[in-house]
Amino acid sequence: MRDLVFINFRTGEPSKNSSYDTHLYKICDENGIKRFCMHALRHTYATRAIESGMQPKVLQKLLGHASIKTTMDKYVHVTDDSLVAGVRQFEANKT
Repeated sequence: MRDLVFINFRTGEPSKNSSYDTHLYKICDENGIKRFCMHALRHTYATRAIESGMQPKVLQKLLGHASIKTTMDKYVHVTDDSLVAGVRQFEANKT
């Protein structure tokens, strides 16, 4: 278990998300950032990975999802920037 990213160094067991969220909330509060939880970073990673061109099946494997539907419908989000890029892509190919 020592090869995990988030482990309790005292026990060697997987850490609970709540302990990291507590620290993250403190950092957010100290820096005037709206609070968010650690799990939100998985969603951000998934969205940015797709925006950067990662193949959905590769992302599915990296996130450990059994279904591509979970990856694409729950973790990847459409951003305003990606909507604008989609419209521009359509306009460029319209000729």
